[in-house]
Amino acid sequence: MKTLATDLDGTLYLDDLLIKGVESAYKSLILDNYKIYHTTNNSSQSTDVLAKKLSNLLNADIDLSSIVTPLVVLKEYLSNKKLSIFVYGSKDVKDFVSSISNTVTNIENSNFIIMGRVDSPSESELDLIAESIKSGKEGATLNKDLTYPISESEFKPGNGQIAKYIESKSQKELQSFGKEGELYSQYFLNKNIDVDYVIGDRVDTDIMFGNKLGATSILVESSIENFMSEDFADRKFKDFPTFVSSIIN
Repeated sequence: MKTLATDLDGTLYLDDLLIKGVESAYKSLILDNYKIYHTTNNSSQSTDVLAKKLSNLLNADIDLSSIVTPLVVLKEYLSNKKLSIFVYGSKDVKDFVSSISNTVTNIENSNFIIMGRVDSPSESELDLIAESIKSGKEGATLNKDLTYPISESEFKPGNGQIAKYIESKSQKELQSFGKEGELYSQYFLNKNIDVDYVIGDRVDTDIMFGNKLGATSILVESSIENFMSEDFADRKFKDFPTFVSSIIN
C-alpha cells in the first residue's frame, strides 16, 4: 500500500467548491489501494467538521484519524505534559485546549503561550505576549500562514502575521504546530507513518513538510503566490487530477 498526504484548501477544493476532476481522481487512488492522509493548517475547524465537508464534497467515507490539523498535533504534543497555558485565539481554540488535561490560565500565571488567530488583534495584548516570551515563557503558534484563501482570488490575514509580529518584538522564534514546523512532521514520524507523496500548493508548508518526511513532494498550481522557490518541490503539476493520472496505471 502506498501513502499520499494531500493538502485540502487550494489542492482538493477552494472554499466550499471541489476543484474540477478531484472527485474521480481521489476515488481512483482509493481503488488503487492508496492510503490518503488529509493535511491542513486550518486550526479553526475540528476534524469532525472537516471530515463532514470532505465526505460531502468527495462523496466518500473519510476516516477521522486521516485528518491532521495543527490542533491534532497540539493535542499529541500536550499529552503527558503538565503546563499552565495561556491561549491567544478564538473561543473554539480556547475550549479545545481546555478539553485537554492541561491548565488554561491567564498570561501572568502561564509558562506556555499558544498563539491562534483573532479577527481584531489588540496591539497592547500582543506586546504583552511578546514581552512575556522575551522574558522566558515558551511560545508556539498554531501555524505560520501569512494568509489563507477564502476564494480563488481572495485571501485573509492568517496566523503567520501575528506570529511574525511576536517574533519581531520578542526576538525569539515561535514553534509551530503547522506543516511548516518540525512538530507537524514529527507527528507522522512518531506514529511511524511512511508517506510516499505529499501534494499541495504552498512551498513553505506542503513542500517543506514533504521534504522533511523524505517523501516525493508535489507542487500544484494555484492562485497562491509562493515566496519560496518552487524548485524545492520534486515535481510540479497543473492540479491534483493531473498528478494522480501520472501515478495510476
